[in-house]
Amino acid sequence: MHVSRTTRWKLRLNSLLFLALFLLAIGLLAWLSHQYRYVQDWTANHRNSLAPTTVKLLRANPRPYQFIAFVANNADLHARVRRQIALYQAVDPHISLKFVNPDLHPAQANRYGVTHTGQLAIALDGRTRVVENLSQETLLNALLHLTRGADQWVVFLDGHQERSPFDTTSAGLSRLAAALQHDGFHLQPLNLLRTPQIPENTSVLVIAEPKTDLTAGEVTAIGKYLAGGGALLWLHAPGSLHGLGPLARQLGIRFVPGTVVDADANLRTMLGIKNPAIVPVLNYGPSPVTEHLQIQTLIPFSAGIVQPAGNAHWSAVPLLRTLQQSWSTTAPLHGTVHFDAARGDTAGPLILGEALTGKSVHGGKQPRAVILGSGAFASNAFIGQGANLELALAAINWLGHDDSLIQVHLPAAPDTRLQLSRVDGYVIAGLFLVALPLALFITGGVIWLRRRRAPR
Repeated sequence: MHVSRTTRWKLRLNSLLFLALFLLAIGLLAWLSHQYRYVQDWTANHRNSLAPTTVKLLRANPRPYQFIAFVANNADLHARVRRQIALYQAVDPHISLKFVNPDLHPAQANRYGVTHTGQLAIALDGRTRVVENLSQETLLNALLHLTRGADQWVVFLDGHQERSPFDTTSAGLSRLAAALQHDGFHLQPLNLLRTPQIPENTSVLVIAEPKTDLTAGEVTAIGKYLAGGGALLWLHAPGSLHGLGPLARQLGIRFVPGTVVDADANLRTMLGIKNPAIVPVLNYGPSPVTEHLQIQTLIPFSAGIVQPAGNAHWSAVPLLRTLQQSWSTTAPLHGTVHFDAARGDTAGPLILGEALTGKSVHGGKQPRAVILGSGAFASNAFIGQGANLELALAAINWLGHDDSLIQVHLPAAPDTRLQLSRVDGYVIAGLFLVALPLALFITGGVIWLRRRRAPR
């Protein structure tokens, strides 16, 4: 093929035109990347983007949050803070962000309670929370405190050997207490013999399995509090009511005699449950307390609730329903358990929890109560099982009339901890501490011998 001078110029022109178009495309891509930003979060539970619970909280609050970053005048630092807060502003464009140098404006720092550079203040309706970092968990905790408005006090009845929120043993409720404080609640024990009246700022009163009898005056005080628009979480245990019979009659509640057990051996094996008195619950009632629960709860050593519950003053909705192969046994819980109607056993399925709503409103508040046949499910030994913690938190949020915050909890990432068995540890240690050094030593020795024997 003959290539003329004209053909050469055309080829050069095509090359130049291709180069110009290629550079133009690169420039347009660079401009688009500067103007538009696309981020995809592939981490477990999307922990590097806003979780659905955080989005729900931002959308549920109609009032604008104000973020004030107390940092030095550093452009790179300001840019990092803006990128982080932009995630929240994308959901709620009314969120504002401003920067204040605390060294130059100490009065503003004192006004918001800031003590050192690097803190972030979040303000809402004249109230402020100061945080140390911009992690989503920290910010969600602060937003929850502010969104709740007035202080929410969860009061635990004391003086009758109840389960205590300050008890760190397996029978205590300290893990539940920590979760409540994380969500913005304040906790307080109450001995009605020392303080014969339930404080007016009590959001939720908790009765957690008393082991000694309450006096008639104490029960009367609880009844008046509840009738006046109060909220009650009553965690009962199989056996005696310990003086709370009048309260049960007030609510229209009766408990099934005995302890609920489950005979589905295959299900218990699958869940790793050895004691038949630890009952798995998969069926939930149509209540805001349980409608979001997607996995099983484990309810140990529980009493069933006779149906129907409630009365002329209270309407009741079942929360927890056992499976078909369950019953309430009055026999001792040792050895092999079996159903015996002649002994007084009650066949399942049984109701283990009720949500009750008062039919009259007092002072603008409707009385609410949640009755659960077990307090052990919320103990330190069981609160981390299944959806037990979610159930307890949802019940207290609902009782405190914070219905919109029932599902506002960050999911835990499953891949932040590496758990190895003892055998796995031995294998890894043997590989890296013995096998690999030995292989390197042998390889080095072989190479040294070959070089030594090689002809020179």
